[in-house]
This record gives sequence, structure tokens and C-alpha cells, in this order.
Amino acid sequence: MTRSVLNAALNAQSALLQAAISGIRIMIVYRAIASGADPAFLGVLVASFSLPALFAALPIGQLSDRIGGAPLGVAGLVLIAAGGVGMLRLDGLLALAISSAVVGLGQVSTVVGQQSIVAHASARNGADGAFGNLSAAASIGQLIGPPLITTIATIGARGETPNTNAGLLACVLLAAVALGASLVPLRNDRALTLARREAALGVSSSTVHEPMPGLWRALVVSGAVLATSDIVYAYLPLWAVENSVGVTAVGWLLALRAAVSVVSRFGLERLVTRFGRSILLVLAMLIGAVALVVLPSSGLVAAACVMVGLGITLGLPQPLTMAWVVNIAAPASRGRALGLRLTANRLAQVTVPVGVGLVAAPLGTAGVFWATAALLAVATAVVPRRESTEGPPRRDTEAPVTPE
Repeated sequence: MTRSVLNAALNAQSALLQAAISGIRIMIVYRAIASGADPAFLGVLVASFSLPALFAALPIGQLSDRIGGAPLGVAGLVLIAAGGVGMLRLDGLLALAISSAVVGLGQVSTVVGQQSIVAHASARNGADGAFGNLSAAASIGQLIGPPLITTIATIGARGETPNTNAGLLACVLLAAVALGASLVPLRNDRALTLARREAALGVSSSTVHEPMPGLWRALVVSGAVLATSDIVYAYLPLWAVENSVGVTAVGWLLALRAAVSVVSRFGLERLVTRFGRSILLVLAMLIGAVALVVLPSSGLVAAACVMVGLGITLGLPQPLTMAWVVNIAAPASRGRALGLRLTANRLAQVTVPVGVGLVAAPLGTAGVFWATAALLAVATAVVPRRESTEGPPRRDTEAPVTPE
């Protein structure tokens, strides 16, 4: 089995996963609005997606170092499908929040599994490119998911209210198809897990748990960007309702955002070599801050331009912070480091939407977007000089694995 086959399977799984997740997150917001949810509850709903993962991401990352990432990917996809079924079968805002939490737990399990496989299968110097490709596949899923699911949701819709049952059912089917793409990683991950165990024999426990200088900076940047993504998904439908923009247009706006993210992630390694991670991070986040300030007063055409800016903001930082974290972590603790990153992401995704929703809700949707823009602008201050984002010199005791 070649490395290209493994990468293709992981990319297919990532695309299908993100198509399902992006569709679920749109449908759940429309379902909540139909049930009488206000802007403050939408913040709580966004937080419910991330809350269980806040406590589970680090243990899942540690587990991936022991058993490999592929089994975690399978378990996560099963949870996502189960959460989607719960949204279909159960009524009420509380049931939506609980089902959202199940889906969020499934997502973090699958994402940690995928990132762990990539981290251990890639040579140290190829981390930016490898994570860029995985993230590009995720963005392709986010490109496909919103227009597909929102179009399906127009079938049997009543007026401006989408058929969320049809949309959610399609999301569950996407998660089921993604399970089929898990067969190749399951087989290949045995070789990667064996290599991790052999590498660990020469690494002391103090090395596994050694400090990772500058990690907190990467966690702050990653968390701020992920929280921004959640707020866009949660409040763009509300902006659309307030501006008489249809559900299908919302799907295409989010697809445009994802398309720009896809383009921004291809060739990422060359951009890092030329400009450095720090410059790319700061530029991407400032573009997003400006876009969020403009969004509340935008019409449909202007909103499309805003989505281009947000595509860059939500496209570049995530693979850059993944590679940043991996480069400052010991080889035998990369799963733990990625788990820490996702824990920080979930902490931001729990606290930021609730805080923004409560503080800025009196100003309406505009206040929410403006507060998020301020968060992005402030987060750029923690991005260090280029040398710190590259990680300290470290002898990589884990040789690249040649899959069976």
C-alpha cells in the first residue's frame, strides 16, 4: 500500500466528514430558530457542540499515541451519525443541544485520529504541506456540504423555512459513506502504530511530557480562529433571516468561503518557505477582522466579498498551527500535543460564542460580528517572531514509515 493511497483515503474521509458537519451545523441553527431560539441561545448551542470535546480532546490525543488514529476516526463517525439521528428523532432546544454535543464529540475524535496519522506519517519538514493537504480536503467538504444540504433542505420546504429533516438525513448518510473511507487508514495505521511504539522505546517518559516552548501562543491563535468559524456558521443564518436572504444563498455563501480556504491551503509549504508562518498568520487574521466588521451592513453581493476574506482567515491559520504544534512536540507525544491544541480550540469554542452572545447580543447580529472581529485583532498580538513558530531544534527519533 503506497503513501498516496493512505493520503487519498484520509482526504476523502476528511471531505465527507466536513460536508456532514457543516450541513448539520446549518440545519441545527434553522431548527433552533424555528423553535424560538434567540441570539443568546444560539451562542449556547454553538458551545454545546464543543463542550464535551473540551474535556475529551487531550485523553483522545493520548489514546491515539497508543492505539493509532484510525480506530478513533471510526468511533467519531459513528457518534456523528448518532447525533444526527438524535436531532431527527428528538424535539426541543435541550435535545438539540445534547445531540449537538454528541456530534461535537464525534468530530474531535475523528479529527484527532486523522491529524495523528498525518503527524506520524509525515517527515518533520513536510508537516506544513501534509497538514495543508488534509485541511484543503476538509475545506472541500465545507465547500460541498452547505450548498448540497441547503438545496436538499428546499425539498418539501414551507415558504422560507427549510426542511431540516431532509437536510439532517443527508448529513447522516454522508457520515455513513465516510465510514467506508476508513478501511484504508485502519489497515495502514497498524504500521504507523508499530513505528510509534518502537520510537517510544528510546524516549524517556520525561521526554514525552517535556515542556513545549511557545505552545500557548499556537493554542491562542488556533482557538480564536476556530471560535470565529463557529460564530460565522451560527450567526450567518440569523443575518440571512434579518436581511431576507434565502437558505440556499446561505449555503452558497459558506461554499464560497470554503472554496477560498481550499485555494489558500494548496501550495502552503511554498508560502511558508517564502514568507514564514508568522506573517501569514497575522495577515490572515487581520483580513478576517476587517471582513467581520463589514458583514453586518453588507448586502448579498458584498457578503460574497466578505466570504472571500473569511476564506483566507479560516483557511491558512489551522494547518499552520497544526504544523507549529507538531514541530515543537517530541515525536512520541505528537498525539498529546494535537489533543492539547484541540482542547484549547474547544475551550475557545465553548467560552467565546457564549461570551460574545451575552455581551454583544443587545447590539444584535452586528454586535456579535464586531466583537468577534475585535477578538481576531487582539489574537494577532500573541503571534511571535518567525523563529518561535518554527519550533526549537529537535532530533526526530521517529523515522518516516513506509506503509505496507
